[in-house]
Amino acid sequence: MSCEHDCPKPTHFPLEIFNRPALDEILYRAGDYCGIRDHMLDQLDKSRALQGWTHRGADDPGIAVLEGAAIVAEILAFYQNLYANEAFLRSANWRESVSALIQLTGYRLAPGVGGEALFAFAVTGEDPVIVPRGFGVKVQLENKDEPSIFENTQEVVAHPALNQFHVYQPRSGMQNISAGFTELELHAVDGALGLAARSALIFDPGDRIMLVPDSSMFDAGGGSVTSANAQEKPEILIVSEVKQVLDRIIIRFEGALTITRGTTIRAFKIDRSFRHFGFNAPRYIVKYDETTGLAKRELTQFVRNIYGNHIFSGDDEEFYSDIFWREMPLEVEVDDLPVGGKIIIQGVADITAMGGSVDFTVVREIAELRSDSLTWGGLASGTTVIKMAEAGTISNLSLGGEAADVRRMSIHEVVSPEFTLRAPSQWPTGEFTDSVVNFYGTHAEAKNLAKRDLLFESPEGVLQSVSVTTTRDEFVLPLDDEESPQLWPVTLDHQPEFARKMFDEESPEVFVYGNLVQTDQGKTQSETIIGSGDARLIFQTLPLPKFPLTYLLDSTATPPQEPELGVYVDGILWERVDNFFTSRPKDLHYVIREDEEEKSYIQFGDGKTGARLPSGRNNVVALYRTGNGAYGPLKLDTKPKATGKLKPLDEIFMPSPAVGGAKREGEESARIAAPSRMQSLGRLVGLEDYEAEALALPGVLKAKADWAAPYGTPLMRLTVLTEGGDPAEVEKVRSSLQTSNRCRGAARFALLVVPAIRKFLYLNIIVGYRRDRRVEDIEPLVLVALGVSGREGDNIDGTDGLFGLGRRRLGQGAHVSQVIASAQQVVGVSWVRVNALQSISLGTLPENDPDELSIPVPEMRNEAILCPNDHILVLHNNHLAISLVQDSTIEVCD
Repeated sequence: MSCEHDCPKPTHFPLEIFNRPALDEILYRAGDYCGIRDHMLDQLDKSRALQGWTHRGADDPGIAVLEGAAIVAEILAFYQNLYANEAFLRSANWRESVSALIQLTGYRLAPGVGGEALFAFAVTGEDPVIVPRGFGVKVQLENKDEPSIFENTQEVVAHPALNQFHVYQPRSGMQNISAGFTELELHAVDGALGLAARSALIFDPGDRIMLVPDSSMFDAGGGSVTSANAQEKPEILIVSEVKQVLDRIIIRFEGALTITRGTTIRAFKIDRSFRHFGFNAPRYIVKYDETTGLAKRELTQFVRNIYGNHIFSGDDEEFYSDIFWREMPLEVEVDDLPVGGKIIIQGVADITAMGGSVDFTVVREIAELRSDSLTWGGLASGTTVIKMAEAGTISNLSLGGEAADVRRMSIHEVVSPEFTLRAPSQWPTGEFTDSVVNFYGTHAEAKNLAKRDLLFESPEGVLQSVSVTTTRDEFVLPLDDEESPQLWPVTLDHQPEFARKMFDEESPEVFVYGNLVQTDQGKTQSETIIGSGDARLIFQTLPLPKFPLTYLLDSTATPPQEPELGVYVDGILWERVDNFFTSRPKDLHYVIREDEEEKSYIQFGDGKTGARLPSGRNNVVALYRTGNGAYGPLKLDTKPKATGKLKPLDEIFMPSPAVGGAKREGEESARIAAPSRMQSLGRLVGLEDYEAEALALPGVLKAKADWAAPYGTPLMRLTVLTEGGDPAEVEKVRSSLQTSNRCRGAARFALLVVPAIRKFLYLNIIVGYRRDRRVEDIEPLVLVALGVSGREGDNIDGTDGLFGLGRRRLGQGAHVSQVIASAQQVVGVSWVRVNALQSISLGTLPENDPDELSIPVPEMRNEAILCPNDHILVLHNNHLAISLVQDSTIEVCD
């Protein structure tokens, strides 16, 4: 009789243990509850001694004991399977298991590493402030729940003028003053170029400024005057507005200039304007002829000498007063013209050397004033006569025959010192072609910039670090005005990466931080007694009371993690080593070990490999710092805070994210790196060796090595993906690998370390779910399966999903079928439809800011997405359009 269909199948206990190679999880269970219970019942049925025991219900005490034993056996089998998986590196899940397994190869999980942060201090007062070494700053970063503490790595001198300031693009050379200008700039006052002298000259709207061209040709020794060196025409400007921009005093005026001039023009501020006495005399005078007894009418004489005396005689004495060559009678009497002041005389002179009339404008000093009553052309009135300090209105002896019509002469009262005006400043356009910028400040403030590091920040938050190469001695004081601010050329180590227009003097956009404080993570703990030595003990171990211990990367060390720890025994500093293999009996060595909670233990030798601790009471002291894993930007709506007191400190800025910090090495990284490190025997030979070496560095998530020849020269290219993605983190990896390549590798080829680029995807997907499930339960599971990032705040960890960093490799592409399969495997999902799958064009800093990337238009469904070797595919929540709909299929069969 065949039992193929009807006979009960025999139970199989214990189960045969078989696992094919390379599984992520092995099966090592003898059986489950049902199998174990069935096996025991089968054995009960086969027992001759118990043939009479036929009841198999749970109400039978014997059966209850048997089923209880099956439960206990299943629990034991479960733990047997669990512990069996923990015995193999590939399948172990517990960190302690992974750590213990890789230690058998000599590999140890890398501890967490402290980050680095750059702060800018703002201080108050006028005196410099010393920020001491070790000064602490506490910050709350975006990706850390607890605050991080950073400490200053070296003493910094902060200056109030360098808190936050601007630098400016250099100006073009001086331009000619052109007709049509509506503004000019104040260049100098009485020859003084300093801002203090120029600022002392006050202009108000409505003030009159007279532009006085060069008049030296009319002065003594002025030489001959020809049409080639004739004086330019003067102009009078009416001030409409005055404003100061840095060291520029800009004067705007009504109307526009009518004459083009040189680069500068002298000028005076004028108040009252007068006419020459007699300008309004009658055109005719009536004279009595004593000979004929008749009256006759004559034209009035309006011409006077302006070089040499004009003396009237005969019958003219009663109609005209004598005017001497140094005198200038005004049309009215005034009593408030100051002796020593200046006047501007305008007129038209008949000059013999020129063969005709010449316009002239001269500036003369008032030597003396007198009130008088004069007569001109029969007109008699009171007047004020100005006696000039110079020989006369025109004192050039070579001109000869200078006569002027008094009706065309004007005298202007000067109410300012002589000053010069220049054309408005101009600047080059486009990008910077050199590395020179202008700093506005005093001489002392400028010298404080010498050899200083600066940080530029644009309104969009783009940063650029530069260094000043100008020395203190190169800030030479060009003006005799040490206290006033002025523009100083500053040379940088490389040219600004921003457009010139962003360094405009009136509306600069780039902020500069000058009081930069470089810090690294770690809080310095007080000197701590960690225990008492006992010479009887071997490998005595003492814990540090606070954790985690701070490690910092040192690219010259192997391994590169250096602890911030000093251990003193009886006042003597002992040396840290990685292990005791090479330690001699009297070597004062110790090693550091961390447990699963990141608590650190200090272990000493046994007297054979490393010295034992000498006996003593509280004779082991530690100086150390705690804290690690800080990277990323400052959390929104938070500010850095000082942990200590610095009285003049006003504010602390954190313009750039913290970099270089990393959590302790994870199990996934160790599974890859540890076997490779063991196979390499401590040497770097093949590509996998370099990948393993990079993965062993804190903060490195992915690494891929290949051969390249980008410039025609063979080299090894190592692409690394770091947690923060900052160039500074990649530079630390490069430095560490260069040291390893030089000390433990063949170093036959140049090593090029490049950052990996996150290649973001856009996915539009519709997911149908069963009617007996809730959408709020299904959606998180689908996001986890797809490996979506950006939802960590909602406790959605997509690390091990399809596009999660834990699962994806550099250069690994994706197919639309993989997307469907990943979402389909979620329990409760009935069907999946992909509407669009495409890569997003890279923008500015795409690996750091997915918010800046726009959704591609139009949407397309690509069956496959290719990925270059230096890219890694990433799906961010911003780029996922997911719709969940209830499956409307009606199940007609059970």
